[in-house]
Amino acid sequence: MNNELFEKAMGLFDTPAKWRAFCELTNQSESIRNRWWKTLQTEVYQREINTVNPEWDVLAEGNWHLKWHLKGDENKSGLCIHFNGDRFRVANLGALDAGKMSELFKLPKFNVIRTALDRIDGIDSYQIAWEDRNFSFEEHPGIFLDSRILSWFAGNRTASFADQLIRKVRKLQTPEITALFREINETCRKE
Repeated sequence: MNNELFEKAMGLFDTPAKWRAFCELTNQSESIRNRWWKTLQTEVYQREINTVNPEWDVLAEGNWHLKWHLKGDENKSGLCIHFNGDRFRVANLGALDAGKMSELFKLPKFNVIRTALDRIDGIDSYQIAWEDRNFSFEEHPGIFLDSRILSWFAGNRTASFADQLIRKVRKLQTPEITALFREINETCRKE
């Protein structure tokens, strides 16, 4: 924050009551964010369970997490599509052997999974690929540097946010990619 902006901000707290109100709001910021994320999670979950997809299920966990996994993945811990407010990713949640997955991803046919993301911000042995806070709104076009700012859009531009998130998911639920998810889950399951 530059000095001029900082001085203006300091001027907002010209009474003890204003400072106390700010402190109380600051203490509640995590609860407010959780409520906004829960609003988005509920919206997306309701849309998804009302959309019949013979190949995929969706789970909502906590306030922020949404996970799309293949039907028939009995413990729901194979390769999945996961969103946690900060990161949209294709991830191994622990049931798959990371070494076997690394070998499979050397094969060109698996590139289609990574290229289905709008952007790749990272890759590791448990996350096939991810993008961080890659959403756009009229008031904020482009990438968000902070999930705290993005959380406001989750609670206040919920429909637009849900539309964008579901579009990202659908790009990974094509018949071709669904078949690759199945192959990965069957081939790489830990023994």
